[in-house]
Amino acid sequence: MVHDSRMWFGNFFLRSIWLSLTVALFWLPVLVIFGYGVRFVFEILKNEPIALGMVIVLSIQPVLVLLSIFAIRGGMMALKVTRGTDLNSLGKVVFRIVRFNLPLMWVVTVLFGLSTTITGLRLMESNLVSDIQNLEANEPVRTINSDFGAQFQRVTESESKLDISNIIDLAGEFPVILVGGWLLGACIAFALLGVSVAAQSARAVDKPPNHHTIWGMASEFSNLLVLSLVLVIVPFIIGVGAIGIDATLADLTALDTIVFYSALGYGTWAICALAAGAALAYSLTLKSTERKHQAILAAIGGAAQPTVDLKSLRQSRMKK
Repeated sequence: MVHDSRMWFGNFFLRSIWLSLTVALFWLPVLVIFGYGVRFVFEILKNEPIALGMVIVLSIQPVLVLLSIFAIRGGMMALKVTRGTDLNSLGKVVFRIVRFNLPLMWVVTVLFGLSTTITGLRLMESNLVSDIQNLEANEPVRTINSDFGAQFQRVTESESKLDISNIIDLAGEFPVILVGGWLLGACIAFALLGVSVAAQSARAVDKPPNHHTIWGMASEFSNLLVLSLVLVIVPFIIGVGAIGIDATLADLTALDTIVFYSALGYGTWAICALAAGAALAYSLTLKSTERKHQAILAAIGGAAQPTVDLKSLRQSRMKK
């Protein structure tokens, strides 16, 4: 269902930022509780790496979806477009999102992430060849290089390619600038399915609204996309410019403690702002759908012709 937004982005942005404060107050205690639960699981299974890995693999996506639902519902409750959460319905909502909405978001994110990563690595490889030629000709080198592609080839061709240490080393050499493609894909996926996920989150009540699985898909797309670009991509570009465009993921471990925790704090608030945007977009789509429904009913009522009372007409003629 495509919805043409009636709200200017500036108003949408400001309302989302203001609503994010309420979402943060609602969501941060939930995040702390989940954090302690994760720490408790790690303490129990710290000597059982296989069991710990299985728990992480099986629970990571449902836990992330559950946290997202709580964040979005915080915004929707502040907007008074939903009621208190019903725990029995909450499990069904998590299953519905994990089964359909989340895979769609992963598909969009992976498509953009892989395409930008492959393109970026090919450009870096061509830049490396150009740099070698420039060095041989005693000319200045002005391109961005990365040996990630060569190291990836070495790891895949080695006999111990499944060694966890090789995988960690390979991930550490991944250029930070290429993460931007994955973030862009995530922004597009959020804009495409943000209202749909919010609609499913609204079903976590005692008497849920009648929203089908893709209700609200692509609604408020432009507002959600620009919101996510401003909150995610713009800070990412600024950060890459600050640490260097040739930085790798391993270089992030050398960041100052203040910078690291500042980035972590901003990321947490950005999630609250995105959840607030999804809740606001759901509220606007809900009102728009209701207006369209009322307009259709009014049109049907206006088109209805008055019925003719044949008995009264016949009696009036008999009197004449």
